[in-house]
Amino acid sequence: MPAKIAEVHPGIYEIFLPLPMRPTIINVYLVDCHGAWALIDTGMNTPDSVATLEDAFSQVGIRLEDLTVLFGTHHHVDHFGASSTIKRRSPQVTALLHQLETERINRMLSLGGPISERPEAMEFFRTNGFPIEKHPPEAMRPMWFGTDMYSPLDRPDRYLNDGDVVPVGDRQFEIVWTPGHAPGHCVIYLRKEKVMIVGDHLLPKITPHVGLYPSAPTGNPLGDFINSQMKVQRFDVELVLPAHGGVFHDHRHRANQLIEHHRYREAEMLDLVRRRPKCAFEVASQVFGDEERPIAHVMAATFETLAHLELARIEGRARRIDRDGVALYQAV
Repeated sequence: MPAKIAEVHPGIYEIFLPLPMRPTIINVYLVDCHGAWALIDTGMNTPDSVATLEDAFSQVGIRLEDLTVLFGTHHHVDHFGASSTIKRRSPQVTALLHQLETERINRMLSLGGPISERPEAMEFFRTNGFPIEKHPPEAMRPMWFGTDMYSPLDRPDRYLNDGDVVPVGDRQFEIVWTPGHAPGHCVIYLRKEKVMIVGDHLLPKITPHVGLYPSAPTGNPLGDFINSQMKVQRFDVELVLPAHGGVFHDHRHRANQLIEHHRYREAEMLDLVRRRPKCAFEVASQVFGDEERPIAHVMAATFETLAHLELARIEGRARRIDRDGVALYQAV
C-alpha cells in the first residue's frame, strides 16, 4: 500500500505501518544522518508492512538497502518483527537491541507447542486463579505466534546499554533504558535536537501494558515502569515520538499522568482485597469487568493486575497468602 510518511522534525520521518490487530498502526522512525540512515523499529513482518516501509523509503529517495543502523526499542512483534527481513535485504545494517530483549526473542521462538504442553505455564495460570482449563489451547496464542509475521533477529549485531551514545553519520543517538513494558525496553534520545523516540514507553492516549507473565514470573515490572517514567523526566525534550498515537511535546506531563493512573488503579485493587484476600484473576474480573471478551484480553488484564498486586506487596501495602495452591493478596 502507498505509505503515509511525515517529516516531524528536520530529517526525521514518521512512517505509519499497518498492523493486522489493534492498534492497527505502528509508527516507526527514519532518521537522515547526512551520509547515513537510521531506522527505529520495524513493524511486523507482513508483506503489506514491508511493502509500505519500502514505499516510504522511496519517498525520501532511498532504498531499504541504503539503511545503516537499525534500533529496536524492544522485542515485541510490531517493533522488531521484520528485523531479520531487513537484515537479509540490507546485510550491511548494524542491528541494535538490549540483551534482555534478545533473551525474550529466543524464548518466544523456542515455544512451539500449545500452552497445555508447558507445565510451568499451566502452574502459573492456576496459581493466580486463572481458569485455564475452560479455554481451548489455540485461543491462548496470539494470531501471529509461530508464523512468519514474527521474524526477528535472534541475535543483534550489538547490544544496547543504558547511557550508550551511538554515532550515526552526524547524529548522536543516546540510549535510555526504560524497563517496564518490556524488561529491555529502551528509548532513543537525540540531545541536540531535543527529540525522544519512545517506543511503547510513553504513549499519548493509551496506557502501555505492564504485566507479570509465565515467561518471567518474578520481578517487579510495574515498579520498573514507574521508575522509568521518573527517569525520562530528567531529559530536556521538546518533541516526543511514540510508536502509537500522535507526536506530542510535554513528556513530563504524560509521564506523571501514567504514574498517577497506576497509583489510582492500585488503590482501586487494594480496596477490593481489604476485607478478604483474592487472587489476581478475581481482582481483574472486578476491575476490568467480567463481560464476554477475547481470552487474550482476559489474560492481559489478569497479568497486569498481578503486576499491581506484586508492587503493593513489595512496597508493603499488601501481603500474599498461599492457600491450596492459589496466591491470594490482601491489603495491610
